[in-house]
Amino acid sequence: MKNRTIKILGYEYSLHFSPPVPEGGMSEAGRACIGKQVIIIDPLQCKQAQESSVLHEMIEALNYHLDLKLQHETIMQLEAGLYQCLKDNGVDLSSLVKG
Repeated sequence: MKNRTIKILGYEYSLHFSPPVPEGGMSEAGRACIGKQVIIIDPLQCKQAQESSVLHEMIEALNYHLDLKLQHETIMQLEAGLYQCLKDNGVDLSSLVKG
């Protein structure tokens, strides 16, 4: 899958599809490296999980740039709710994960 760029609040993030290097022995679906403006998504997930992971990492970046101070559990809940609302209302998120 081809890497691409997405914009979040005017910042250009490089979106990479490769298995994230686990920290502390935990596997991850995705990771946002805010300082490097890189988002890494595990391509071994199904398409829906990849879309959801991109949304999650976008919320992580928003949390950082807007200094929202959201806890990770809250970010996970926002991502799940937002993903479901968008899908239920016919929003095509496949462009987030297509190369």
